[in-house]
Amino acid sequence: MSDTSLRGRRYKKISEFREVEEVLAEVIPRIRVKPAVVTKRTRSAVGCILASNVYARRDLPPLPMSHVDGFAARSIDLRNASEDAPVGLLVEGSVGPGESGMKIGPGRVFRIHTGGYLPEGADTVIPQEDVFTDGSRIYVTRPYTPSENVVPAGSDVRRGQLMAGKGEALSPAKASLLETLGVYEVSVREGLRVSILSFGDELTDNPAEAERGKILNTHAVLVSEMARALCCDIVRAQIVPDRPEAVVAAIEEGIETSHLVLTIGGSSVGDIDLVGAELDRRSELFIQGLKLQPGRVGGIALIDGKPVVVLPGLIHSTVNVFNYLAAPVIAHMLETSLEQFIITVSARMAEPVELRRWLDFKRIVWVTLKRIDGGGYEANPNVADASNVSSIAHSHGFIEVPPNKPLITRGDNVAVRIPLWITRGIVGWSRSFIYSSKQDP
Repeated sequence: MSDTSLRGRRYKKISEFREVEEVLAEVIPRIRVKPAVVTKRTRSAVGCILASNVYARRDLPPLPMSHVDGFAARSIDLRNASEDAPVGLLVEGSVGPGESGMKIGPGRVFRIHTGGYLPEGADTVIPQEDVFTDGSRIYVTRPYTPSENVVPAGSDVRRGQLMAGKGEALSPAKASLLETLGVYEVSVREGLRVSILSFGDELTDNPAEAERGKILNTHAVLVSEMARALCCDIVRAQIVPDRPEAVVAAIEEGIETSHLVLTIGGSSVGDIDLVGAELDRRSELFIQGLKLQPGRVGGIALIDGKPVVVLPGLIHSTVNVFNYLAAPVIAHMLETSLEQFIITVSARMAEPVELRRWLDFKRIVWVTLKRIDGGGYEANPNVADASNVSSIAHSHGFIEVPPNKPLITRGDNVAVRIPLWITRGIVGWSRSFIYSSKQDP
């Protein structure tokens, strides 16, 4: 397509801003692609989305297990034990870790350690500190009841019990548990293949060029990591120059190689909106204009049943549109729940926030959380221009301000949403937010 033709069809003006939920409700049912289901070794599937329910294949523990270091015994042999008449029992052997199949006879015990399986016939465990010995025998000075110091078979998990549900992101702890239960393979969704296209002649990935005046393409790094944290595989991350033929080729290749395309920048409604023009020309559906601030010029298109999410170039808008459009689309395509990736914390506002513009939009205010004396948290607002990177970098989460609410007052109770696809893995977050009530996070 010629430069003149593409520029002539550019998307110049947003005539209507729509609720994000309304946009998603229109787009999501029309998405026609999703990752395949594959089988993986359970321990290698950590972070993947389960494609089916997973049930326990055995009891845990599989046999009665000792709760202490001591001696496995028969409670019937100890019924008459007392301080005045200790009962002597012959030590027949010891139970090693994971050993089973041994049998215990009358008047005999087996040495056993915490976690060891009781020999057949044993129903109690005598702690080692409660006996005295002459070398071959131990002496017990009180009766022990059946099941005393014993962890019953199946007390942790029962065979057939649901252990992980379809759509769950498999955690390291859950993977470990499943393999303990004999579940060595699981069905999971393949990672969502994502292309990230950053538009602009001014962008570079080369620090030396950035030192000479170009803009380092850091937004793409952040977006890539957020997508990876939501079980996506980045198959392409490309800077696209402001040339019509380059825009057309990049979007076309992204559609061919990916389940989802994320564009960064090029969503302006000014004179060089080549991305909007190409999406408007090529897509079966293109919606631009959200009742979300920052993020109002974000949008989404469908091409061949595949979504293309338009992330604006200013960082607050980039992140907000990712959170409210891209993340729900990813969750839908992976058949998972986005809420498992979000922590919500109640807090009190430390300072008032006045919001004078876009009052009929959903407004997003990023905040830093701090523990307060007496328990709970306070939220310190990081209100800044949409291009301000540090305000998000120093934040733990954000609050949603509903439409037509111009003021949040000091002391208001707010719900702070902490998206784990942004915050997880950040050492400073866990240290300052979870553990410190004195230092500034």
